[in-house]
Amino acid sequence: MKRVGPTLGHRRRERLPHWEKGGSTYFLTFSARRGEHFDAQERAIILASCRFGHPERWVLHAVAVMPDHVHMLLTPQRPAPNAPQWFSLAEIVKGIKSVTARKIGRHRGGTGGSIWQEEYYDHLIRDPEDFAAELNYLLQNPVKQGLALKPPDWDGLWVGKLS
Repeated sequence: MKRVGPTLGHRRRERLPHWEKGGSTYFLTFSARRGEHFDAQERAIILASCRFGHPERWVLHAVAVMPDHVHMLLTPQRPAPNAPQWFSLAEIVKGIKSVTARKIGRHRGGTGGSIWQEEYYDHLIRDPEDFAAELNYLLQNPVKQGLALKPPDWDGLWVGKLS
């Protein structure tokens, strides 16, 4: 398992570079494969996996599950209280994608398969203003896409305790 230390580390995946710094908060986006769209039950599966999947691995601040992508604001945790490293974004995203692909596959009557694009986008949150801007983007995404009149109306949205 790849762990992230307290200094800024660079990793390159297929196309997107990923910068991680242990103890930081991130805005993540990962998308469905081209042509995939999630119905209400599938969005509920994804939402539950983001909220309850592995609370020891991340603190979730907010999540928006859209018909073809997911936005999350989260802070990776340490594997043990005094461990020098944190869970990596790659292993967090891989875990969510793996579990949800299996569950959605069963929901669709199959065995599961590739429903997600391989990559994900991450943005390291730099300060409270940055956090507020990304949270606002996440909250307004269903409204801007015409899926809800106001954020609380969208079934794929959850916001935790922010303080």
